[in-house]
Amino acid sequence: MNVRPFLKNRKPFYKVPPLPLWIFLTVLPLFATFCFSAQDAAHSGSLSMEILRALLRRFPSLYAFGSAAQLHRLLRKAAHFSLYFILGCGLRGMYTYQRRFPAAPCVIVAGGLCAALDEFHQRFSAGRAPALTDVGLDTCGVMTGCLFVSLLFLLFRKRLARRP
Repeated sequence: MNVRPFLKNRKPFYKVPPLPLWIFLTVLPLFATFCFSAQDAAHSGSLSMEILRALLRRFPSLYAFGSAAQLHRLLRKAAHFSLYFILGCGLRGMYTYQRRFPAAPCVIVAGGLCAALDEFHQRFSAGRAPALTDVGLDTCGVMTGCLFVSLLFLLFRKRLARRP
């Protein structure tokens, strides 16, 4: 009797990009969020404000969406969502290589835990405070990334099924 049947065959049901790509897409956003969360409030705010100024110089029509302060907040929230979108893509791809647990719930729980730990980590940075809304936004990013990769896999499988 095999005690670990899920290790017997690690290959997914269909061809997907190689595992190192999914690991990279998982580790990259985790490393980036750790580094950004370790910055104090003044440094973090000035970095995102420099990015906003560059965007406004390039696209002055962005002022139609609000004041500089509103755009700064929007940029910071978009950064949260984007990093966790990439994390959701990476986690979903990695879960393709196992068959024991359903991928989507595991990815959402793992991504939500990463978001909560990130906010907890921010608590120890000067001038920063954890926000429950950021955890929710990050989890939405993970869910969207997971859904995106799942849809890509579905389309790829359907395309392969049509081949003679």
